[in-house]
Amino acid sequence: MRVGFDAKKAMRNHTGIGNYSRRCIRAVEETGAHVRYFYGRLPVLGELWRNFLQWWSVRRAGVDVYHGLSNELPFGIRWSGAKSVVTIHDLIFLRFPKTYGWLQRRILELKTRYACRVADRIVAVSEMTRQDIIRYYGIDPSRIEVIYQSIDECFLRPLTDEQIEAVRRRYDLPSRYVLCVGTIQMRKNQHTLVRSLPLLPADVHLVLVGKTEPYAQIVLQMADELGVASRVHLLTNVPTADLPAIYQSATVFACLSRFEGFGIPLAEALASGTPVIGATGSCLEEAGGPDSIYLDPDDYKGLAGVVRQLLDDPRRRELMSSRGRTYVQRFSDRQLGEHLLDLYRRILTTSLS
Repeated sequence: MRVGFDAKKAMRNHTGIGNYSRRCIRAVEETGAHVRYFYGRLPVLGELWRNFLQWWSVRRAGVDVYHGLSNELPFGIRWSGAKSVVTIHDLIFLRFPKTYGWLQRRILELKTRYACRVADRIVAVSEMTRQDIIRYYGIDPSRIEVIYQSIDECFLRPLTDEQIEAVRRRYDLPSRYVLCVGTIQMRKNQHTLVRSLPLLPADVHLVLVGKTEPYAQIVLQMADELGVASRVHLLTNVPTADLPAIYQSATVFACLSRFEGFGIPLAEALASGTPVIGATGSCLEEAGGPDSIYLDPDDYKGLAGVVRQLLDDPRRRELMSSRGRTYVQRFSDRQLGEHLLDLYRRILTTSLS
């Protein structure tokens, strides 16, 4: 079987969708399938080639299944002779349109709607995303499969005390802290975490890790107004190699985002043995599993209460840690590769019958 991927994000994006793309390609390669990559690499044609002419390269390469990894498929993909699969990560641009510029939103809408309409199968990264595809686009549910993404194996490996301490010193981390990993943006709602700080013991800090948007200044200003500015630590440009130690030394991980397509940081926290608190209302229960704790995104008092309980109950923290490590095994490269390969085979078998 020859599998082709649109590798633009794998080559150019070093965060969420880029990580997903690289992990899918690697996972399928490890099953033994023959893999080809396609992306907008022609300096003159660029995106024009990628969006409108790529189907010809797919046809010439004799690809059996073409997988668009980031909400889109090349226009004309049906002319390639390959079966097509598209991964839909989320439809946040429809749920929260004001978080996108008008042109960006229209382009996303055009590409995503087209991909969902022409793909032989759609991969949703969560059940919530699957339901959104059905809700917004009226797609037949039988064409959509939920296949969870995988997490980097570095989060599954326990670190030594010396390794953790070295990272703690590098970032001047406090001894007890609530951790949140993700872009500092309005939708992710980090200001609710800040609002909980005055209700927590004075030695409990908040560590935010991620790239910043203008909303970050709102978060820092709120911390200053609440008198907890010295307890809020904002870390940007943190390499993946340092993240496991930051997760493993956290007291608790908290993400009260208003909406996510999946919520990979919750799974990374579970793999690191860190108790997780997530928000209700999207797919975070899928990423965090049944033994994590979930709250309304605006419930800062409830968050403070849960954190205080966990601080005072090491046995509960240990139980959540143990069960979380078990739950997160489903987010492995091996399972991702096997599920994708099974899907590709079923598509081809169906086309021959």
